[in-house]
Amino acid sequence: MSARPASRGEAPPPARATALGMRCASRLRAVSRPGPVDPRITLLALALVAFGLLMVYSASSMLSVLRFDNGHAFLESQAVKAGAGLAAMFVVARVDYHRWETAARPLLAVSLALVALTVIPGLERISPEINGARRWLAVPGLSFQPSEVLKLAVVVWMASALARRGEALERFTTGPLPLCAVPALGLGLLVLQPDFGSGLFLGLLVAVMLFLGGVRWRHLLALCAAAVPLFVGLALAEPYRVQRLLAFREPDKYLDSLSYQVHQSLISLGSGGLFGVGIGSSKQKFFFLPEAHTDFIFAIIGEELGFAGAALTLAAFLYLGWVGCRVARRARDPFGAMLAGGLTALLVVGGVFNIGVATGNLPTTGLTLPFISYGATSLTVSLVAMGALMNLSRPRPAADRVLAPARAADSSPTRRPPQRPLLPRAPRGRPVGPTAARSSWPGGGRGGRERRAP
Repeated sequence: MSARPASRGEAPPPARATALGMRCASRLRAVSRPGPVDPRITLLALALVAFGLLMVYSASSMLSVLRFDNGHAFLESQAVKAGAGLAAMFVVARVDYHRWETAARPLLAVSLALVALTVIPGLERISPEINGARRWLAVPGLSFQPSEVLKLAVVVWMASALARRGEALERFTTGPLPLCAVPALGLGLLVLQPDFGSGLFLGLLVAVMLFLGGVRWRHLLALCAAAVPLFVGLALAEPYRVQRLLAFREPDKYLDSLSYQVHQSLISLGSGGLFGVGIGSSKQKFFFLPEAHTDFIFAIIGEELGFAGAALTLAAFLYLGWVGCRVARRARDPFGAMLAGGLTALLVVGGVFNIGVATGNLPTTGLTLPFISYGATSLTVSLVAMGALMNLSRPRPAADRVLAPARAADSSPTRRPPQRPLLPRAPRGRPVGPTAARSSWPGGGRGGRERRAP
């Protein structure tokens, strides 16, 4: 006997109810899942890493033969580090970026503790002195540079702190001034290593984060006015820094000493011409240019690939900056916007600094070229930052876009809480900073406000 069909007032049979529930759950998961990652970020990261492996092999082959009697030693080591970094990038890309807000304080505390280990007397066994500075931590099977981790931690922490401050940023004593205290501690530890270049770069990152957070112009200018004499004093405090500044100003007087590396870099760039001498055909890597596979790898790019290759490398970093700014503008909340902007600055400004040193436009800082220079710490941190950008680039779930107007309409005008501006505004109602131009995010956030019905 066939089953009697359910009438209008009766519940459906269990099989039909189960199938209906499964279809509803499947559709709910589909609309609740964030959109896909922006493929341009993924492709750009993969292309830069692959190009970096090629240039590391080309720039280090002769040094590798001399040190290890194996022309592929540096390439093999960098390939292993790149594989681990790419794995970390794809894992981070699948983690909701709001987890970074939760981990901001622990990450900053751990990174400060690691940097502090490099300046504590008596710990030379785990932090050996290399070229007159203790910038590395060496444990069995692992050696890394904690200053690179500190830069990432400061960006994450400042994005979280700026997103929570809200109206407190309007006042100098409750906004930008206390926010600079913790980065100032990290800067002091870096100067004690000594690593003045990383300290200067960290200070610039803090200024960028304050600008993105919407700090008033007069407050930002006051902090910059106080920071300039501080950095000038630190630069003049050590004789070798003074000599570097003199060599940068008058390089021809120090061609055999302080300006030798930059001079060889310029020779390398000039020898490349328009299209270069070809991959693997560099002459400067034959021990004329020191650190050819690390700090001055851009010079080898210019020699082997010419002006075209150097320009394309610079264009790749500028394109990364454009994509990162686009991600920041489309972020779902203030924390996401400032995190995307800070990570973009970490990668792009670092690349521009390295290229500026290699071309003789900036004093020697010791900063590597992200994704391309040889080194595990810089490569891993850069790829983790790209993974976070990949997650930030995912569009909002469709359910959020559909339900946002309904949630706004449900709020009663008589019971709604007082609205706060997303970012502080200057007098006469003019917003400060690029993210402040957006008065609100549809999804709200800790530091923002939601769109509500009038």
